[in-house]
Amino acid sequence: MEEMEQRLKEFNTEYIKRTMEDESGTKIDQLFFNDPDGFMVEICNCENLKLVPAGSMGRIKLPFDRHNPPLDLDANSNPSYSY
Repeated sequence: MEEMEQRLKEFNTEYIKRTMEDESGTKIDQLFFNDPDGFMVEICNCENLKLVPAGSMGRIKLPFDRHNPPLDLDANSNPSYSY
């Protein structure tokens, strides 16, 4: 996030920086800026958040070719993952 913020400064790109904290104390940083076409872009270190897809336990499909957020799985669950 620090490197991305530095790059935005180098390119004189206006941005908004925000830090959010969930109930468990996990913090994520967010950077918001517009791309050259005017579309809003968000960059975050969301890999810090635990992913708990509602209603999808046992049917979760995760991509195997890139980093995924950590999954908060119930110790009693036995989900089957498809790759």
